[in-house]
Formats: sequence, C-alpha cells, structure tokens
Amino acid sequence: MADDEELSTKRKGEKNYMLIKSVKDLELQEFTTCFNEAFSDYVIPFHVSSEYLADKFAGAGVNYQMSFGAFDQEKLVAFVMHGIGDRNGESTAFNTGTGVVPLYRGRRLVEQIYRHALPILKEAHIQKCLLEVIQTNDKAIKAYTAIGFQIHRELACFKGRIDVTLPDDHRHTFITMVRLEEFDWTSVHSYWNFEPSWEQSVHAILRNPHLYDVVTIREENKICGYAVIKSANGAVVQFGILREERNQGFGRSLFHWMGERHSIITVNNVDKRDTNSIRFLQSVGLDVYIEQYEMEKDLS
Repeated sequence: MADDEELSTKRKGEKNYMLIKSVKDLELQEFTTCFNEAFSDYVIPFHVSSEYLADKFAGAGVNYQMSFGAFDQEKLVAFVMHGIGDRNGESTAFNTGTGVVPLYRGRRLVEQIYRHALPILKEAHIQKCLLEVIQTNDKAIKAYTAIGFQIHRELACFKGRIDVTLPDDHRHTFITMVRLEEFDWTSVHSYWNFEPSWEQSVHAILRNPHLYDVVTIREENKICGYAVIKSANGAVVQFGILREERNQGFGRSLFHWMGERHSIITVNNVDKRDTNSIRFLQSVGLDVYIEQYEMEKDLS
C-alpha cells in the first residue's frame, strides 16, 4: 500500500486537500506545536515540551513509520501515534496519542487516519490495536467505536496527599531505593493484582530508566513489596506487595515513605476490577480524578 493518500475535505464551501501519511520525517518541535494546539482545550488542558514528548514516545516504544498524521499542505493538523510491541504474546500497536487541531475538528480526521493506518499495520503483522480514552470523552469514544474498537477494561486514576499513620510494629522494616538494573524484574508479577497498562509496563520503565526510582520494602532479607516512582513528580507507575505479606502494614509504610518525598502522589490506570487496590489507595488518602476505558481492536 502507498505510504500516503490524498483526502478531499470541505469546509465553508471551500475544497481543501489533505495528505495522510506517516510522521517519520516530521521534526519533533513541529510535532510539539501541533500536539499543544490539539490539547489546548482538552478535558485536562496541558502544555508540554519537546523533551517531555521525546521521553513519552520513547517509553511507549513509538514507531514513527507506523504513526500517522493528516497534513493541510505541509502543516500537521491531526495525528495518531503508535507504540509497537508485544503484549500477552500478540504484536500490538498502542495509541499513545491522538489529537486534532481545533480548527480541523468535525472532519472525521481520526477515522480517516485509521482507515489509512490499519492496512499498513496489518501488513506489518500487527495483531491488535490498543488505546486509552477518558470515559467522559464521548466524541472520542464514539469515533473509536465506529472504527471497531471495543472496551476491554476500565481504569481508575488516583491523586492526592498521603495520609498514613505508621504502625508501631514496623520499626525494623527497611525501605530503600535501588537501581533499576539491580532490581529483579522477572519477579514483579508475584506482586501484582492486575496487569499494568502499556505506559506503566516494565518495558516502558526500562526504555526510560533515567526517569524512575525503584523503592523496595524489606523485612530482614526479603523484599515484601516495591514501587516504581517517577522521580520528578511523584507518579507511581507500579506498586505491589507479596500476597503472603499483605495486610501487615507494608503497603502503608511504602506509601508513607513516598508521601514524605512528594507532596502529591498519583497512581494511574488501576484496573477497576481490583477492588482491593482501590480500597487501599483510598485508605492512604488518594481519590479518583480520572476514569478511562482501555479499548482494543483485533486485526488478526
């Protein structure tokens, strides 16, 4: 299939021609300008730097050849960025960012980009497409559903100040930071209640090791629990306590330690079926601030 295609869209009686193609040749600064314009009126408006996007896309494993944009003449006005990798044994394209510049909305550009992208992804032997969308973003959910995405699971995002009183019987518990390369990543499944989402996965952490700290909680020589925290802002991307060590205060001690070092703690994309983790996070002072759908589309 050709790498680009010409689309004709009409606005206010004028005929404009757009090109949909991969963003492999786009300068990061140019993309950043489009990204910030697209998200200027988002549910949670934010403005990012090129450095932030470079780290975000590196962590997500973005493949620029497999990421696509709509161009009005030479200007990028809409995009779908794909991280490519293995998830549960399937080659997967994760949508790590979709945006449309406000002036160009209402033209079904995201649908057009996917119509162009899906055959290319199939030719590259991608088996599944994956994305996350805020549950109140009705327009985006409707667009993704029309393309063929279905809700796979619901995710809750937490934020707040840690409010924990330490138990007296954990005076001899040791909490330490360890280097990412020294941590046994093969063992982390034994701490989890749910599978981390794409951008909270072990692969994502190890692609950007300079951004994270690993914190472990031990009793004697046994690691009873751990957390991975973003050094700059207190975002906890993974955490867990060994099943046989739960309900003994290890989790509360761990979050107390992190709360002393970061005034605000966030924990994103907790599987809503994991009611135990949700109750725990609420018990240490965190509240839900966003709920998302994780949506999938099978390409096989």
